[in-house]
Order: sequence, then C-alpha cells, then structure tokens
Amino acid sequence: MREIHHVALSVQNLDASRRFYGQALGLKETLNTVVSGEAVERSLKLRAGTTGKVTYFQGPTQLGQIELIEWQPNAEIMTEPKRPGDPGVFLLSIEVNKKELESIWERMIKMKVPVYSPPEEFMLENYGPITAFIVEDPDGTLIELVTLPSKEQIKRFRKNTVQ
Repeated sequence: MREIHHVALSVQNLDASRRFYGQALGLKETLNTVVSGEAVERSLKLRAGTTGKVTYFQGPTQLGQIELIEWQPNAEIMTEPKRPGDPGVFLLSIEVNKKELESIWERMIKMKVPVYSPPEEFMLENYGPITAFIVEDPDGTLIELVTLPSKEQIKRFRKNTVQ
C-alpha cells in the first residue's frame, strides 16, 4: 500500500467550497471535471442519472488531495456533518507551518469563517507540543490547521520525558 491519494467530500455548493479551500485555506486547485455514467453509478451505488461536478485541491507536497464533489441531483435526505463521537470521519487535519497558521487564521477572521477558538498550543503525550485551531467549511465539515514538531523535536521530547 502507498500513501492516501485523496479524501472525497460531498458539498452542497461547489463554488462556495472552492472559495473556502482555495482562498481561505490557500490550497492549489489542480483538477476540475465531471463524473457520471453507469460505471460511476455502480461503483458508488448512485441513482441512475446522477452526475458530480468535481474539483481537486492539494498542498505544496502534492501528497493527499481533497476532492470536492457537488452531486446532481443532491441526496434525498441531507445529513448533518459528523462530530466527535459520531462513527466515521469527523475532521480533516491539514499540517501547516507557524507562519501559514497565523496567515490562515487572519484570513478566516477576515472572511468570517466559523472558528472554534484562536490557535492554541496542546501538549501531546509521547509526542510534544502542537499548535492548532479548528474551523468549519461551508458544509460544516471540521477542518483542523495544525503545526507539528519535527522528527528531531519529537525524539528530544521523548528522550526528556522518559522516566
């Protein structure tokens, strides 16, 4: 097995989601396409005639992309976004450096994106300090922006905390 290629998110309004992931988060838009046809319907168990407008985004390393899909017609029953404790994926975490974290935070405030709290430092046992904040995308999906220690910092932290 190799790296995770992408995570797909169903969105209600592709244009609003493109602004969030592109302008607010600063990710690079890499592909716009449409998915449809019997093979797509079979593989995803979609109703006949369903199509999806698709946009892919990625960060600078080009590993792990986010695929946004606006389905037509939309689902008959809309569900609420997942939250901590719900089964399934409830959060996407995106690693950024300290400068990027501050810049994204400022953009979120300026664009009036729902945020949970300002960037906060957390100490993770057996790992070290991280700084993070959480926002919601236009569909309520939780997005964590996080700075992580380097491998060397993690080794030093573990060495200094071993008893």
